[in-house]
Amino acid sequence: MTFVVSCALLSSRLFSTFIIRKKFLCIHTVKSLMDKRDEAKSAMELINIPPIVSIYRHALHTFDDRYKNDLLINLDKLKSMMDFLKSEDLGYDDNLKNEAFWRQPDKAPCTYIEVFQNNQINMSIFVLKPGFKMPLHDHPHMHGLLKVISGAVKIRSFSEYPLKESVDPIEFQSVARKEAARLATGHHKRRKLFAEVTCEKVCSENSSTCTLTPTVSNYHELEALDVPAAFFDILSPPYDTLIEGIGPRRCRYYYVSNEISTNVVELQETEVPKCFYCDQAPYLGPILG
Repeated sequence: MTFVVSCALLSSRLFSTFIIRKKFLCIHTVKSLMDKRDEAKSAMELINIPPIVSIYRHALHTFDDRYKNDLLINLDKLKSMMDFLKSEDLGYDDNLKNEAFWRQPDKAPCTYIEVFQNNQINMSIFVLKPGFKMPLHDHPHMHGLLKVISGAVKIRSFSEYPLKESVDPIEFQSVARKEAARLATGHHKRRKLFAEVTCEKVCSENSSTCTLTPTVSNYHELEALDVPAAFFDILSPPYDTLIEGIGPRRCRYYYVSNEISTNVVELQETEVPKCFYCDQAPYLGPILG
């Protein structure tokens, strides 16, 4: 093989190696750019997930029995997510903000909007006409989160309170006399309890999310102020699901029958107040499920 031929072969091999490496680098660069583009797309998709969809997904995770050991951590995250929820995130109908709408003949004082429900969670919106108070009621063995999304709501919450010996004996005598009167009228068939006032405040759409547990703030009443008010809530488990060994979760209503002290009251179960009834409106927000 001559020197000239050897040089030609070497040049050819070097050129081929250069072309192959260049092609490899081009392919690698294109792939890298595509990967970055896909990552950016995934990030954008994550950013563009509607807030209510993220809340829905995390609510299902929070109340899944498989993750019950992390319930408190997940509840705190769910509350934080709901703190930023706005009426437009739920497709809230602006007509419900119109006071004239609530002055229509035969209009119910409360409108119920079901957002989502299964045997694990209930997500809904309640809209109250100006000045209307949703009666004091309970949430048996349930957790709940409530976020005002329109107007302002006065919330008064109670936790069941165990009687202590430090309570004035004279007050006990008064309670005993009232209890005897109840027994005489058959009211003993309805539940009564002592409760501590745990929260009394006005919440607006800029307020943080309120919470309740099976033992804390489980009883509450809600009152719209001078304009229509709406709140979004999540309850778990939903009403009417079974409590093992007890039966269905029924919503019970109460009234304050006695003021024991400045922050302790006696609650008496009563029938559903006739003033409280709801009509329904469709959910107009992003599709869930």
